[in-house]
Amino acid sequence: MRATTLPPSSDPAPWVRDASDTLALAAGCYFSIESARRAIEFVERFCRLSDRPGPLTLMFWQRDFVARLFGWRRADGTRRFRSASLFVPKKNGKSPLMSAVALFLLLADGEPAPRIHINAVDREQASIVFNESAAMVGASPALNARVDIVDTKKHLRYPKALGRLQANSADVPSKDGANASAVIWDELHLQPGWAMWDTFRYAGLARRQPLRLAISTAGVDRLSVCWSEWEYGDRVASGAVADWQHLHVKYAAGEGDDWRDPAVWARANPSLGTTLKVADFEADVREVSQNPSKLNRFLRYRLNVWTQSGERYLAREAWDACGRGFPPPEWFRGRPCYAGLDLSSTTDLTAFVRLFRDGDRVHALCDAWVPEKTLDARVDRKDRVPWRQWVQDGHLRTCDGARIDYDQVRARVVEAHRDTPIVSLFADPWNAAHVLGLLAETDGVPVTQMRQGFASLNGPTKELEKLVTQGKFSHGGHPVLTWCADNADVEHDSAGNVKLSRRTDREKIDLLAATVNGLGAMLAAPPASVYSSRGILSF
Repeated sequence: MRATTLPPSSDPAPWVRDASDTLALAAGCYFSIESARRAIEFVERFCRLSDRPGPLTLMFWQRDFVARLFGWRRADGTRRFRSASLFVPKKNGKSPLMSAVALFLLLADGEPAPRIHINAVDREQASIVFNESAAMVGASPALNARVDIVDTKKHLRYPKALGRLQANSADVPSKDGANASAVIWDELHLQPGWAMWDTFRYAGLARRQPLRLAISTAGVDRLSVCWSEWEYGDRVASGAVADWQHLHVKYAAGEGDDWRDPAVWARANPSLGTTLKVADFEADVREVSQNPSKLNRFLRYRLNVWTQSGERYLAREAWDACGRGFPPPEWFRGRPCYAGLDLSSTTDLTAFVRLFRDGDRVHALCDAWVPEKTLDARVDRKDRVPWRQWVQDGHLRTCDGARIDYDQVRARVVEAHRDTPIVSLFADPWNAAHVLGLLAETDGVPVTQMRQGFASLNGPTKELEKLVTQGKFSHGGHPVLTWCADNADVEHDSAGNVKLSRRTDREKIDLLAATVNGLGAMLAAPPASVYSSRGILSF
């Protein structure tokens, strides 16, 4: 709805936006225009921005969000929504909106002894919405007469109703989420894990109509609580999940949208032309065109698109294209190859990759292992990685027990050497000296230890990027390798050399690291190798 005024009646038709709204009507919910107007009128009458005169005037999308959040009611008259998510790019005015919503929840929602919690990643971030709410109180005589500001504790108190609004940050160890009437999560994508989220998950169980509200831009961590909320909201809106208690509002560019298109800017930025200027977008596009490394920041902050990292090593579109045109299994039999091994610590992901030259292309065959007894723990910690499915589909091997079985890994390398002769295997010697010695001295596998410094890894790391960019790397869509590629960043030394790195301990890159080791072996092949007539990869 893009009108600046509300419809004159409580006809629900204008407010049925997705599958969850249809379910809500069937469950006896209705839309109350009086409730919607009451929330909007509170904001526009009493809430004032500290940096400009007069009351706050909501933009069309802000008014629409407030109307949906507070206008929808259950058959018993309480708010329909128990949770909500608002995803919108930066500088569209979501922080002032959330500050005003927080004040309405504190002063005018009718909740006995309201407790409003504003949660963020650290003190500075937690202060943004709180400070805006406090500034609104200070700028409004009506609110200032009713609310006490306790800035030293980041509290607002409403003595008449025994109400309190407080800011919390994830970097403070102790939290008390008990009996919260509303919890607002600011910039959810910054939350480093699930601990604080879990602390407040059931904070409102004793309340008649608790509310959990998350606001954020897109992030980079697809194992995060923010990605979980984003994905869940999309499934609710599409009808894949039947949850009429959740409101999901998202402004973002769609898959395949051209980031240079002004129509895409407008679709992703509901405040374009008001708080955002078209000329600024045009300037950003010119800058990104000259400096492609800044594209991810533009996509995230301007178009609300999830990227894989601040500086993505491998472009996802190019990587996905490399999943097509993979040879059948019989093509590989008897063909010589180069190999890379990344032998993990005893409880982590271990990787073995074989690389085959096919003209100017390189095909990759992958093996990966995890201990069987760690799988349940990996799932339970909410990684949102389909470990069990990968095992069932044959993309991931398991070792009995709680540790990597190095003998099992060694046996697989020997088996692969018989099927596809390994010309050279490069491996990180860390954790692997004993196994590498057996492979070389007992099993006849030509092994070279490859140190994991910038000097050794720079060439094959850049070569992999070039092969992927040119569409000459072929991985057959292997999901574990793709996950590792998604997790990979690069770090630089002072000379401009690069090597792989990962963002967090949970986000593994082992199969990609083994691929880089294998390319190291291929690049080091002497001119007399079987590939000399076809040309050797160089950098």
